Amino acid sequence: MLSSTNRSPAVESDDHPRREKPRVVSGKRPGIRQQTAYLPEAVYQQLRKLAYEEEAKMHDYLMHGLDLVFKEKGLKAIDELTGREG
Repeated sequence: MLSSTNRSPAVESDDHPRREKPRVVSGKRPGIRQQTAYLPEAVYQQLRKLAYEEEAKMHDYLMHGLDLVFKEKGLKAIDELTGREG
């Protein structure tokens, strides 16, 4: 029998499957949730190049794109949702 110090944390019984805990970043940025976007390599490289050339952040372009989608669908703009001005 394995002692608790030798047991691998990844090994669980079928009765209690292991669940990964979500990464919590709220302590650093209250009111902000992290969302991962998977981009095709060519899209990522083009976005990265654009941000570099315009001395901007890739995040700003992603937010701008979301804002356009929201407006196209007749939803509130990001500024309206967050109470922030552009």
